[in-house]
Amino acid sequence: MDKKYSERLREFLDSDTSKAKAVKVALCVLAIASTPALMLIAASMGNAVQVFRQFKTAKRFSKKQVVDSIAYLRNQNLIEYVTEKEGKTIVKITQKGETRLRAFDIELMKIKKPKKWDGKWRLVMFDIPMRFTKGREALRYHLKELNFFQFQKSAWIYPYPCEDEIIFITNFFGVGKFVEVLTVENILRDVKIRRYFGVELS
Repeated sequence: MDKKYSERLREFLDSDTSKAKAVKVALCVLAIASTPALMLIAASMGNAVQVFRQFKTAKRFSKKQVVDSIAYLRNQNLIEYVTEKEGKTIVKITQKGETRLRAFDIELMKIKKPKKWDGKWRLVMFDIPMRFTKGREALRYHLKELNFFQFQKSAWIYPYPCEDEIIFITNFFGVGKFVEVLTVENILRDVKIRRYFGVELS
């Protein structure tokens, strides 16, 4: 699992947010819990509850909610039980479940702001064919959500390193090969952009 991806899921589970739905929390727990812990879940739902209570966000759910959530995930083919050669049964995230997790991870995504701006702009440019309209619109939506500045119709600016996040988003929506991220030293008449982000060189 990608390190930043795993970190975002763990931060969510440790955030103690009251808005999280049990099923979404359950899928995140199963994605990042250790394999030995997962081996116990299929054999004993009591053990599953103990695994869930390792995380702040999951602690508030009752045993019934945990059990129902795991059953729902299995019924929806988001997880599966797999019996290994040794006879141990483990829980695995299916491809469908992984897709659901990746979509949720994009919702959680935030670009970390360094203590000091390096004076460089990150310019995200794309020329996405019409047949990928949904992917193009999804990319624009998430650029707005991440507070990028729209420089032109298909050119967006951000002051901090964001290459990994853009690659993650564009690959998820299947438009990665149509997107480029450039690091730009200077932009003429960038006063409006600086004000937008509140950045100045020290």
